[in-house]
Amino acid sequence: MATALHRPTQLAEERRFFFVLSIVIFATAIAGFGSDIFVGHVWFTDFPWQVHVHAVVFTSWMVLYVVQNWLVVDGQSIILHRRLGWLGAGIATIMVPLGIAATVMAIARGSITGIFPLGLFLVMDILGILGFAALTFVAIRMRNHAGWHKRLMLCGTVLVIAPGIGRLVGPLPLGDLTPFALFAAITLYILVGIGFDLIVLRRIHPAYWWGAGTVALLQLLTGPIGFSPPVVAFAERLAN
Repeated sequence: MATALHRPTQLAEERRFFFVLSIVIFATAIAGFGSDIFVGHVWFTDFPWQVHVHAVVFTSWMVLYVVQNWLVVDGQSIILHRRLGWLGAGIATIMVPLGIAATVMAIARGSITGIFPLGLFLVMDILGILGFAALTFVAIRMRNHAGWHKRLMLCGTVLVIAPGIGRLVGPLPLGDLTPFALFAAITLYILVGIGFDLIVLRRIHPAYWWGAGTVALLQLLTGPIGFSPPVVAFAERLAN
């Protein structure tokens, strides 16, 4: 009886937690991607139209991510949450080619000069968007299993804001430690989720082993691929 009474409380706490965390992730994305504008280095008219399309689509995903978490907080809007989920699936599908194209264009425009090595930036962004696509696809397939769904969505969304986090970490005087700092910052959000599980549920949900494992694997692959001669040469050709 005690367990049966405790489960609704746990579910309510879990829903509130993911809603608050979604707001934190959204704020991080705004701070990261808007950092150049905030400090006056560039303005909206400095970007080509393709970048604006990319920004609108990716911002739509972030707004929808917050809204979706908000809709389930009280458990009264589950049907609307599921209907909007199909909109999210469409946005996620569009984000993949847009994200790859925006990465290539950023290198070609010289937008990331001095932040990360070109090859590393290219691979980091492309692997991130592909990881986002994979985790989001699985999360949608697991939509009838809320515990898996929301945790895989968290891990995928953290990957997609990695370039924004990179804009916050990149200018710091960390030298060769910058990629590790970026990985630590990305992982922090997932560790917060794992910490919540340990405190409230007294266990780590298995979705994190897959989600966090995917994020860790992509980070491990980024360096070797990003610094490989063919990738470096390709990125340098894009920049010339």
